[in-house]
Amino acid sequence: MKPLLRRTSLALGLSLCLANVAQAQDLRISMYADITGLDPHDTSDNISYSVQSGIFERLFQFDAKMTLTPWLATAYTSNEDATQFTITLRDGVAFQDGTPFDAEAVKANLDRLADQSKGLKRNSLYRMINTVTVLAPNKVQIDLNESFGAFINTLAHPSAVMWSPAILKQYPEESQLRLHPVGTGPFKFVAWQPGKAVTMAKYTGYWNKGWPKVDNVIFSPSPEDATRVAALKSGQVDAIYPLPSDLIGTVQSDSKLAIQRDPSIYLYYMAINTQHKALADVRVRQAINYAINRDLWLKVGFAGMGTPATSAIPAGVQFYQKQGEPNYRYAPDEAKALLKAAGYPNGLDLKLWSTNATASVRAAQFLKAQLATVGIRVTVTPMDSGTRNAKLWGVKDPKQAEYDLYYGGWSTSTGDADWALRPLFATESWVPTSYNVSYYSNPAVDKAIAGGLATADSTKRAASYAEAQTLLWKDAPIAFLGTPDNLVGKTKALSGVSMLPDGNLLFTQAAFK
Repeated sequence: MKPLLRRTSLALGLSLCLANVAQAQDLRISMYADITGLDPHDTSDNISYSVQSGIFERLFQFDAKMTLTPWLATAYTSNEDATQFTITLRDGVAFQDGTPFDAEAVKANLDRLADQSKGLKRNSLYRMINTVTVLAPNKVQIDLNESFGAFINTLAHPSAVMWSPAILKQYPEESQLRLHPVGTGPFKFVAWQPGKAVTMAKYTGYWNKGWPKVDNVIFSPSPEDATRVAALKSGQVDAIYPLPSDLIGTVQSDSKLAIQRDPSIYLYYMAINTQHKALADVRVRQAINYAINRDLWLKVGFAGMGTPATSAIPAGVQFYQKQGEPNYRYAPDEAKALLKAAGYPNGLDLKLWSTNATASVRAAQFLKAQLATVGIRVTVTPMDSGTRNAKLWGVKDPKQAEYDLYYGGWSTSTGDADWALRPLFATESWVPTSYNVSYYSNPAVDKAIAGGLATADSTKRAASYAEAQTLLWKDAPIAFLGTPDNLVGKTKALSGVSMLPDGNLLFTQAAFK
């Protein structure tokens, strides 16, 4: 009897094991591109940040409404002029390799981010950090070399993650480190097959008990929009990021599928090169803004899902202020009058650049047609991302910038007005230093932007940014277009997968019904 009992017990144990394997739940997500690496400190694209967010965490993060939330930190204090910040850390957290998360780990990561000699893509974002001092195992003091009121929001940027300090020591070379990601997040890295898949598995020692709810996550790149949607409809994947607006109907018509729609803080705009004579005249720039029907632009490019621009920053960004004067409604007659007053009664000829992505080309052609109604004749030049980057961001002499207009967008990844305004509009941010491809310069705007960083007092910061937005709206260094909604296609059984307002994917609280 004993041998039979032993065999029966073994069989039962094996069947239970197989049942557990069968019940393992995988989350399969198809994305529009592959990641570029696995080190958030050296990353500049949302696809990579989205995948990395399952492995790494930050001291402060954003919730689904872009509200700043303490995460690996629990509290902070600062002095009045925003030059010193003291941060209290969460206890009981361990990295996925067993290394404790503590003040020494925070110092190792912030020192790396602040070290401008590293040559990492995000080093410049943390150049204001002077020293990081360990006060206790769960407390650090950060001293800055200048006033920076947006510092806590900057620590919530997707790049401000905490690596295991043991891994930082083990792989000092970036080429190796970027292939061995170890953080405190709910998923452990398993493998990356470039062009095919990134796989991660549940971290059973995760500090936030009860999470994650899925066992494995597999990300696969699929640049073709129709291919991603077809994979969702056939059940090959559980979610697609993002859902192309022109294929919404295909998903809506399938009873097994659903659309997750959320507001974004991604501002689309058309930069206006103020170095060119005609475009240096504010009346011409305002005319361009009056010539565009923003509601129709949203319909053409985003199935009408979104909101027209009402300021230089989207409504979801901290310190946003709605603008009313000038009233940039669709008014072609007003645009023609401004062009005539500026000395261009017969219009003018302009060159518009865009990427060669289908949606961008479609939008650029729409803008061309709109401007043609007021006498502005536009030549559209689509280009691949590599060429665009070299010809747009790589120019060192503003006089060598060949374009008149550039169609693009900007995501305020820190959720704060500083990162919405300074990179695009400050004089210090002219290309190639940052992203001011309008080559716009206004000392009053510079002063207002600087004023928003000079204090940690939110009331004073709000006043400074309100002034900046008022000036920018009147000066019109860009054509203010709007903010499309974020769309994710998914199976109805899946919850907890959406896009954050900044365009990054949120999946760490995914669950199946």
